[in-house]
Amino acid sequence: MANEVTGMSGNKSYTATLLLAFFLGGFGIHRFYTGYIGIGILQLLTGGGFGIWLLIDLFSIALNKFVDANGNFLADYNKVLANILLVLLIISVVLCIIGILSALIFPFLLI
Repeated sequence: MANEVTGMSGNKSYTATLLLAFFLGGFGIHRFYTGYIGIGILQLLTGGGFGIWLLIDLFSIALNKFVDANGNFLADYNKVLANILLVLLIISVVLCIIGILSALIFPFLLI
Protein backbone atom coordinates (compact mmCIF):
# COMPACT_ATOMS: atom_id res chain seq x y z
CA MET A 1 0.00 0.00 0.00
CA ALA A 2 1.39 3.38 -0.93
CA ASN A 3 1.61 6.45 1.26
CA GLU A 4 -1.18 8.91 0.39
CA VAL A 5 1.20 11.87 0.50
CA THR A 6 4.26 10.55 -1.35
CA GLY A 7 2.61 7.73 -3.29
CA MET A 8 5.38 5.34 -2.20
CA SER A 9 5.60 2.41 0.15
CA GLY A 10 8.49 2.21 2.55
CA ASN A 11 11.52 -0.03 2.46
CA LYS A 12 10.90 -1.51 5.92
CA SER A 13 9.54 -5.04 5.84
CA TYR A 14 6.06 -5.68 7.23
CA THR A 15 6.96 -9.24 8.23
CA ALA A 16 10.18 -8.21 9.99
CA THR A 17 8.38 -5.43 11.86
CA LEU A 18 5.56 -7.76 12.91
CA LEU A 19 7.92 -10.47 14.14
CA LEU A 20 10.13 -7.97 15.97
CA ALA A 21 7.08 -6.47 17.67
CA PHE A 22 5.66 -9.88 18.60
CA PHE A 23 8.85 -11.36 20.05
CA LEU A 24 10.80 -8.27 21.20
CA GLY A 25 8.09 -5.60 21.35
CA GLY A 26 8.48 -5.12 25.09
CA PHE A 27 11.93 -3.73 24.35
CA GLY A 28 10.71 -1.47 21.51
CA ILE A 29 12.95 -3.16 18.94
CA HIS A 30 10.34 -2.76 16.18
CA ARG A 31 10.34 1.00 16.81
CA PHE A 32 14.12 1.17 16.40
CA TYR A 33 13.81 -0.86 13.18
CA THR A 34 11.24 1.51 11.69
CA GLY A 35 13.23 4.62 12.60
CA TYR A 36 11.43 5.78 15.75
CA ILE A 37 14.51 5.96 17.98
CA GLY A 38 12.96 8.18 20.69
CA ILE A 39 9.81 6.09 21.00
CA GLY A 40 11.98 2.95 20.94
CA ILE A 41 13.94 4.24 23.95
CA LEU A 42 10.68 5.04 25.80
CA GLN A 43 9.33 1.57 25.09
CA LEU A 44 12.63 0.05 26.18
CA LEU A 45 12.48 1.90 29.49
CA THR A 46 8.78 1.19 30.15
CA GLY A 47 8.55 -2.37 28.90
CA GLY A 48 6.47 -1.48 25.86
CA GLY A 49 4.41 1.03 27.79
CA PHE A 50 3.65 -1.64 30.40
CA GLY A 51 2.32 -3.83 27.61
CA ILE A 52 -0.48 -1.48 26.56
CA TRP A 53 1.62 0.44 24.03
CA LEU A 54 2.85 -2.87 22.65
CA LEU A 55 -0.71 -4.15 22.17
CA ILE A 56 -1.64 -0.97 20.31
CA ASP A 57 1.44 -1.34 18.09
CA LEU A 58 0.67 -5.00 17.39
CA PHE A 59 -2.90 -4.20 16.36
CA SER A 60 -1.79 -1.29 14.17
CA ILE A 61 0.87 -3.44 12.49
CA ALA A 62 -1.57 -6.30 11.94
CA LEU A 63 -4.15 -3.92 10.44
CA ASN A 64 -1.45 -2.35 8.22
CA LYS A 65 -1.87 1.10 9.78
CA PHE A 66 1.71 1.29 11.10
CA VAL A 67 4.05 3.61 9.22
CA ASP A 68 7.81 4.09 9.40
CA ALA A 69 9.49 7.28 10.57
CA ASN A 70 9.23 8.74 7.05
CA GLY A 71 5.46 8.25 6.98
CA ASN A 72 5.58 5.35 4.52
CA PHE A 73 3.57 2.18 4.96
CA LEU A 74 5.50 -1.02 5.51
CA ALA A 75 6.42 -3.04 2.43
CA ASP A 76 5.19 -6.59 1.63
CA TYR A 77 1.97 -6.66 3.70
CA ASN A 78 1.11 -10.28 4.53
CA LYS A 79 -2.63 -10.70 5.17
CA VAL A 80 -2.35 -14.33 6.34
CA LEU A 81 0.26 -13.45 8.95
CA ALA A 82 -1.83 -10.46 10.02
CA ASN A 83 -4.92 -12.62 10.50
CA ILE A 84 -2.98 -15.16 12.56
CA LEU A 85 -1.65 -12.39 14.79
CA LEU A 86 -5.08 -10.83 15.22
CA VAL A 87 -6.57 -14.16 16.32
CA LEU A 88 -3.71 -14.71 18.78
CA LEU A 89 -4.09 -11.18 20.17
CA ILE A 90 -7.84 -11.52 20.62
CA ILE A 91 -7.46 -14.89 22.35
CA SER A 92 -4.75 -13.48 24.63
CA VAL A 93 -6.82 -10.45 25.60
CA VAL A 94 -9.89 -12.60 26.30
CA LEU A 95 -7.86 -15.03 28.43
CA CYS A 96 -6.34 -12.14 30.40
CA ILE A 97 -9.79 -10.70 31.08
CA ILE A 98 -11.08 -14.12 32.18
CA GLY A 99 -8.07 -14.51 34.48
CA ILE A 100 -8.56 -11.11 36.06
CA LEU A 101 -12.28 -11.65 36.54
CA SER A 102 -11.80 -15.10 38.03
CA ALA A 103 -9.20 -13.72 40.45
CA LEU A 104 -11.65 -11.02 41.54
CA ILE A 105 -14.61 -13.39 41.86
CA PHE A 106 -12.77 -16.32 43.43
CA PRO A 107 -9.84 -14.85 45.40
CA PHE A 108 -9.72 -17.86 47.73
CA LEU A 109 -8.43 -19.97 44.82
CA LEU A 110 -5.21 -17.91 44.72
CA ILE A 111 -3.59 -19.71 47.62
